[in-house]
Amino acid sequence: MKFSNHLIILLTILGGFWLDEFLNPTTINFFLELNFGFLIFAYWVFALPERIQSSVALIYGLVIDLLFSNVIGLNMLFFITTSYIIHLYVFRFRIFSYFQLSVFFSGSSTFYTACKYLLLSPNNYSYVVLLISFLITLALWIGIYFTMRAFRRSFLNL
Repeated sequence: MKFSNHLIILLTILGGFWLDEFLNPTTINFFLELNFGFLIFAYWVFALPERIQSSVALIYGLVIDLLFSNVIGLNMLFFITTSYIIHLYVFRFRIFSYFQLSVFFSGSSTFYTACKYLLLSPNNYSYVVLLISFLITLALWIGIYFTMRAFRRSFLNL
């Protein structure tokens, strides 16, 4: 894959994390944490498994960690792990319904949120936030999936 395509993919992931940083201070008052950046990354790995390998996930995670002042290695670890799991089951995922895909990606996003809270701020850990985020992300994944698929087909020609 060309470097420009990797740059476009990285910019969409950065846009998702920027949207998270912008919206989460407001949505946390409603016990909701959104993970647009993580879901967009998971979409790219799901859509282009042969082009986005674990080494690319490592680089994307490092860039996200550096730009958003996260703990170095947090996003790298989750990106590599998610990439590995998706690569293991990508052909099984292809026969899943949209609802089943939504449950898997919503669950992985909720796991990401739970681990982030446990590692970075255990005093703010809340099952209510995890449950509501899981339910909202169920619906959110379908929108992200179709939006990113239209973007991929129109701009990347992949």
